[in-house]
Amino acid sequence: MRSVMRSIVVAAALLAPAAARAQWVTTHEQFYLQAPHNWVFRNNYQGADRLFNAFDYGHAILYEKLWTRPGAPASLLEEQEYAYLTQKVLVRPPRVPLEEAAIEVRYARLAPEAKQMFEWAHVLHRQLYDVLADARLDQAGKDREVRRLLDYYRSRRDVAFSAVPKSMKLMQEQPYSLAFRQRYPKFNGLIWAYHWLQVGLYEPLMVGTTEAERQAGVRATVARFWQMLQDPPRTFPYQMPMTPAIAPTFAARYPEAAIIFDNLHSMHDVISDILANDAVPRDRKRAEIVLAARRFRDDTSYVMTPEAWRTMAAHMGRENMGGPSVGFLPTLPTPTVTYGAVMTHDDRTGAMTGFKHGQATGGEHAGHGTDAAAASAPAASAPAASAPAAAPDTGHAMHHAAPVTPAAPAADTTPAPRVTKDAPAAKPAARPAPKRAAKPAAKPAAKPAAKPAAKPAAKPAAKPADPHAGHHP
Repeated sequence: MRSVMRSIVVAAALLAPAAARAQWVTTHEQFYLQAPHNWVFRNNYQGADRLFNAFDYGHAILYEKLWTRPGAPASLLEEQEYAYLTQKVLVRPPRVPLEEAAIEVRYARLAPEAKQMFEWAHVLHRQLYDVLADARLDQAGKDREVRRLLDYYRSRRDVAFSAVPKSMKLMQEQPYSLAFRQRYPKFNGLIWAYHWLQVGLYEPLMVGTTEAERQAGVRATVARFWQMLQDPPRTFPYQMPMTPAIAPTFAARYPEAAIIFDNLHSMHDVISDILANDAVPRDRKRAEIVLAARRFRDDTSYVMTPEAWRTMAAHMGRENMGGPSVGFLPTLPTPTVTYGAVMTHDDRTGAMTGFKHGQATGGEHAGHGTDAAAASAPAASAPAASAPAAAPDTGHAMHHAAPVTPAAPAADTTPAPRVTKDAPAAKPAARPAPKRAAKPAAKPAAKPAAKPAAKPAAKPAAKPADPHAGHHP
């Protein structure tokens, strides 16, 4: 007995430093709300559903590498992990959702509260896809189920994101902000493309009036995602996608869910910045993550009205977020700001007031920003990015082309094509490279508006997941 006690004392002494830095965390996992519509999206849209499993892996490996390899060269994420994700994981995504704690082992121990906030919001994501994909439900039935799911989600106040919109100041005007997008422009763009698809897929499920239309719409939206991967970071979104801009029909009918998802995606950026910014000491990173998580859960920090949130999304420019998720043209939209630019907004109205980082390159943003940025910006060339989702995107270069309506396939089961060095997929039409305006006063760690100096081992999948999507001219 004495030897056992001695062993316990020794073990306690060895663990004391770690215990002193840790906090007692009581957060726990929770499963889906029981409902007949569960798994409908997975059964009927298998290709799209599996991509979300790949996205979970991408988020998890990102946080794990940022936390466990702080001194690693940028190429670890920008080249090695990026190539693995785009050439293997996304091309052949997992068939079932992943246990992220098995991938982000040490990060999950650092910030279990933040990890659980993400997982709980992803459960809401998945259940909402199920509701909107269930043809057995009429519109009133879908509205009723969405309300039930939101109430279930909000019942977990310890991990639920606020349903009050948050100002972009919380995401990109903190002392640690922008570190990730500047050092890892390709990986940052990939995360933004993930988020574009996650909110964008609600739109074809909402606007499709028949099963065939919904199938075709989902395939077309997935195809657009693959088009974004063809020439990173140039073809990626230049701003974090906002739900009112990417999925306006969904955001108008279910604003509470849309706000939750925008807050979710903002916090993804915040944690990436905290982990990537060397100015945040390693022993302060958990405290900063916990503080940010608390701000994203409360209804008082950095808040704005829903009307201001919608205005902010419109002024940021849908063309800068990857464009709409339905009714788009063959080419990707031409951005009107530099990659990763930080626009400032009036928190009361949501109106854009200028640029804190980066600048306009044309369009409606040409008149904003610093004097130098305004003087160097070209004349306006793109109208406001607030057109209805079903119309062609006003930011597209090929504005004379007609919207593409893909043929409806039988089911969404075709996996993405495999891309290798010897047999790259054919490129679809891409947006032209945006004009680069004068450099901002502070030079970022990495030039996000241009291609990274190191080229990945192989181009990511350039061919849409569905050969019938019809989004190539």
